[in-house]
Amino acid sequence: MADGRGWTLDGAEIITLAVDRSGTLPGQLQRVTDERLSLRDGQVRLRIDRFSLSANNLTYALLGERMGYWALFPVGEPWGIVPVWGFATVTESADDRIAPDERLYGLWPMASEAVLEPGRVNARLIVENSPHRRALPPAYNSYFRLASDPIHVPGSEDRQAVLRPLFITSFLLDRGVAAAAESDTVIVTSASSKTALGLGWLLQNRPGKRSIGVTSPRNRDAVAALELFDAVTTYDDLPRSDGAMIIDFSGDRDMLGRLRGNGTGSQLCRVGMTHWRDGSEDLTPSGAHDQFFFAPDAIVKTVAELGPAGFDAALADATRAFIAASRPWLGIETVRGSEAIGEAWARLRFGSGDPTSAIVASF
Repeated sequence: MADGRGWTLDGAEIITLAVDRSGTLPGQLQRVTDERLSLRDGQVRLRIDRFSLSANNLTYALLGERMGYWALFPVGEPWGIVPVWGFATVTESADDRIAPDERLYGLWPMASEAVLEPGRVNARLIVENSPHRRALPPAYNSYFRLASDPIHVPGSEDRQAVLRPLFITSFLLDRGVAAAAESDTVIVTSASSKTALGLGWLLQNRPGKRSIGVTSPRNRDAVAALELFDAVTTYDDLPRSDGAMIIDFSGDRDMLGRLRGNGTGSQLCRVGMTHWRDGSEDLTPSGAHDQFFFAPDAIVKTVAELGPAGFDAALADATRAFIAASRPWLGIETVRGSEAIGEAWARLRFGSGDPTSAIVASF
C-alpha cells in the first residue's frame, strides 16, 4: 500500500489503484503493486492508455457487491478495483487471433495494464472468458476492436472515453423509458451529470415530451445555459410531478419523497447514486410502477427489438452525434500518474464536479 506521493512504473511492476471495500462508502484510492507474470497460452496483455473518471465510477464502487462489479478484477481483501471505461493497446499476445499493437475499447481495471483471456473473437469483438467473469453480463466482457468499431473516431478518444460509457445509458433510457412513458413530462434528477445531459439531448427529438432537469443551485445556471432541457430547476425549488416520469440518477430518497409529494401519479425509474454522500441514497423501487434500470438488461431487450445490426447502427449514429455536439461545451481535463488520479478521485468523492468538464486519466 502507498501513502499517495506519486509512483513510477518500471518494467516488472503493475500499478493498480484500489479502494477499501469493507466500508459503506468508497474510500480514497490506494496503490497496490503486483508482479508481472508470464502469459499463459491464450492470454493477451494490454497497456491501458486512457480511461475516464466520473460519478459513474463511484456508483460502481457503491454497488460493487450488489451488482458484481468487484468480480471483474478480483484483488485480495479488503480491496476492490473500481472498473473504468477506456482504451488499451495489446503489448503481448499468446493468442494467435490477436496481434500486438491492436487497440481495444472496453472496461478495464484502474491500473497500468491488464490481462485478458479471450474466448469468442470476431472481426468486431473480443469476448473476455476468464473463469471469474463468465457469469457477468456480456456488456462487461465485450471489448471492441477499434479497426472495425463503428463508434470509434480517431482524434476523439478523450471524449469517447468520457461520453461513450455514459451515453449508452442515455440512449437506452430514451428508448425504453422516456419514449414508452405515457406522460408527456420527463423529470431528470442530477441533471448536471453527463448521462443526464445525454438524455436531455435525446429528449429534444421526442415530439410531445417536455423535459425538466433538476440539479443543485450551484450547477443550475451552467445546466440551463446548455439548453438541453426545456426547463431547469433546483432541489430547493422542485417542479410539480403530476403524472410525470421521473428518471433519477441521484438515489436520494429524501429528495425523491419531496419530489413525488409535489404531485400525484408519478412513475419512477431509479438509475444511479450521484448523491451517495448525503446518506439517504436508495435504489430500491418503492411503488408498483417503479423500476430499477440496469443497462446490461436493457441492452439485451433493445437488441431483441432492433436486431444486433440495427442496435449497433442506431447506437453508433447517436453516440457519434452526441460526441460531436459536446465539443462546444465539454472541456477535457487530463490527469497522469497515481497521485493525480487519486486527487481527481477525491474531487469526485466530495462532489466538486463540473457539468462542462470531464476527467480522463492515464498512468
